[in-house]
Amino acid sequence: MPTDTSFVLRYFDLIGRAEGARLLLTAGKANWTEEHPEWPAEKDKQPFKRLPVLVEKNGDDEWIICESPAIERYLARKFGFFPTDIKQAAEQEQMAEQQYDVVKAFFDKIMIPQEKLAKIGDGFDVLLDRMIEQHTKILEKNSHGYLFGDSLSYADISCYAFYKLFILYMPVYQQDIASVFTSKITPQISAFISFIESNPLLVSYVSKSESVAAAFWK
Repeated sequence: MPTDTSFVLRYFDLIGRAEGARLLLTAGKANWTEEHPEWPAEKDKQPFKRLPVLVEKNGDDEWIICESPAIERYLARKFGFFPTDIKQAAEQEQMAEQQYDVVKAFFDKIMIPQEKLAKIGDGFDVLLDRMIEQHTKILEKNSHGYLFGDSLSYADISCYAFYKLFILYMPVYQQDIASVFTSKITPQISAFISFIESNPLLVSYVSKSESVAAAFWK
């Protein structure tokens, strides 16, 4: 990456949908800053009128991309956290998509009347249990502590950001959701969260915010 390349991440001053991008920028040792636009005053200035937005600067040139999944996967590829093998990449992408489904199901659960939820399909609790089971099986197969291989990858960062979102942020929507998660999370996932928080590429960033792993000891 050119030494004069820098990034600006625009988002609200909260975990939300930008945590994966923050972690990837940190792990990639990027030169980056974060802006918190005044909302909704600056809404119309954003390309999709929503956040997050990533601005990449190379000298006088700027390139802008929106939507958290696209931002994350671009950064993961740019900094080498995404497999070059397309099948291995697809395996990591499907994990992220499953996590997005769980997030959507959570908001469906708290916003859609119960009688209508049954018509939508599998609900939040079913999807969460299924995802935790799959994460656990994947971790059991890998002796290196990561989800795949022997080094930090997009899947690890995306998965860690997902658990951080629910345990440290989502209680603003449902007070007991953190305890729901900590009661369901297996020893394998708990160890994974601690392992990622101690990764040399992330420890400086993680140390500036509340530890997800510490939530299991409360």
